[in-house]
Amino acid sequence: MDAGRDVPNARTRLRARADSALRGLTGGVRDRASGALRDPVVLAVLAIAAAALFTRLFWLGYRTAHWDEARVAYWILRYEETGAFAYRSIIHGPFVHHATRPLFALFGPSDFVARLPVAVVGGLFPVSALLYRKYLRGHETVLLAFMFAFNSVLLYYSRFLRSDVLVAAFMMTALGFLVRTYDTRNPRYLHPAALFLGFGIASKENALIYLLVWIGATALVIDTGLFRPRSSRSGLDLLRERARAVRRYASAVKAGGTKRKRVGVVALHLFGAGAVVGLVWLYTFAPRGGAAEYYPVSASAIGSITFGDAIADPTRLPALIENTWNYWYSEYPTWSDKALASGEDSSLSERYLEFAPQYVQVLREYALPTLLFAAIGFLGERYGRERSRNLILFGTYAGVASVIGYPLGLDIFGPWNAVHPIVVLALPAAAGLGVLYRWGRNALSSGDTVTTALAALVLLVVLGHVVATAAGAAYVHDTDSEANGLIQYAQPAGDMRYDLQQLDRIAAENDGTDVLLFESYFVGNGESGYYHPACMGTSNWFDGLPLSWYLYAADANVTCVQNSPDLGAVSGDPPPIIVTRKRSVSVLSQQLDGIGGYEYTVYELRAYGTETVILFDPLALDE
Repeated sequence: MDAGRDVPNARTRLRARADSALRGLTGGVRDRASGALRDPVVLAVLAIAAAALFTRLFWLGYRTAHWDEARVAYWILRYEETGAFAYRSIIHGPFVHHATRPLFALFGPSDFVARLPVAVVGGLFPVSALLYRKYLRGHETVLLAFMFAFNSVLLYYSRFLRSDVLVAAFMMTALGFLVRTYDTRNPRYLHPAALFLGFGIASKENALIYLLVWIGATALVIDTGLFRPRSSRSGLDLLRERARAVRRYASAVKAGGTKRKRVGVVALHLFGAGAVVGLVWLYTFAPRGGAAEYYPVSASAIGSITFGDAIADPTRLPALIENTWNYWYSEYPTWSDKALASGEDSSLSERYLEFAPQYVQVLREYALPTLLFAAIGFLGERYGRERSRNLILFGTYAGVASVIGYPLGLDIFGPWNAVHPIVVLALPAAAGLGVLYRWGRNALSSGDTVTTALAALVLLVVLGHVVATAAGAAYVHDTDSEANGLIQYAQPAGDMRYDLQQLDRIAAENDGTDVLLFESYFVGNGESGYYHPACMGTSNWFDGLPLSWYLYAADANVTCVQNSPDLGAVSGDPPPIIVTRKRSVSVLSQQLDGIGGYEYTVYELRAYGTETVILFDPLALDE
């Protein structure tokens, strides 16, 4: 009887202990979350990220699409409509395609929706500053988040359908998790590091350049440690001590016990991290649907097995991996072929001498505080401290290498490439700005009002310069190439939004032909099976961007005429919208009945030299 009564009592005690442990676990999680939300540094970084998101989403869809944006958006819309996809390095990594496709399906195609994934990633990027917090003081962490949020180049190209901000944000976040892994010796951080590394590789091909730069910067940090050993007589002695420590650890692992278990756990996490990278890579790069039918790629290159085939029949997964790898290995590096090859027009050295000054000019004009304070941060860290922080040295070495090296990888100049050294140099720049902040704080605590005011004024001028320059680039002069050095030639000048809205409305309401495209500039004779409208051949289809994207997104019924003798087919009943080059307006007026009263505006499809006219039948306009 006594024993029988002990059973439920034992169960009750066991249940009570489990409940207590569960309360302790959940309470600990709640306490940590609550503590984080009370942390002023965390709160400041989250506030900066919220402001960064707002500045990126505000007026996001207003600027007319750049040539590159329109091309990528077009292929994403084709992917959404056909279900067919094939990776091509000419339009860079496929992450943005997979992220934007469901948004087009839900909300329809538009510039706002097309730019949304890049804007969201760019807006959340400042949160990654918290990953570097062990190496940074609290105020330095906040300053790092501020630079990630409001640097002019990062803000402008976070509102742009390009993958440069994506690869920068993902790779720097991956680096942050690797730093956390090293700091905490906790291998669980390898998994998010692997996830963001996979996203970075899938965003743009220069993710591999990040890896190479990291390896080089790490080697320099190690060399710095050997040059200034902290507890050893020389760098050679330090190497001997580390070698002996490795041998002792290996012996302990061989003997078994907790160290062997620890190595096993780390190995398991490494395997899991590798699997994460592999899964992201396969999901993003594997072909889908009738890729060879809808894309200018051959079935022999991409293979006959698609991602959907492998999902339906897992036994085909090895063949899919092999085909995807072979195609990826042949296609991924071709991004740099044009830059590294010595062509007929110019050699690699000639292009470098042409692009490097432009590249430095962009950095000087739109990232000068980052450059100056990165230098201050590095010099203070390298020569002003007894124990230099490796992260600051690493960021300087990697940033300087990027500044020097990136012009080597360009076949045309694009200011967006300045994104990559800026995000790395932000690490030492945060330390440099921290020096200024502490100078003023110490002066305040000692009652030195003059020095305090001077430090506050300098800090205010620097941060105000960052915000003002960013606002001017992203909003005030977002299409004015004379006032904005971040604008590349293929950005249309002026505001086309009203006419584009009329195009959308007329295409939705009109019966019959909506648009006449006239002029050989837009209409080619090449094979047009991969493109839409079908009358825009491969030889001239891209010349019409971004109008080609807007016509396709509006689902406009388009008729194309290449030469004036062929205008007879539409002379009696011209459509409500006509698009042509300015030089051809007089020809149209002579040969098409009734267009004399058409209203038109002249636009530049590039920054200059591409005068294009959009004519509207006034009866079709929404007054």
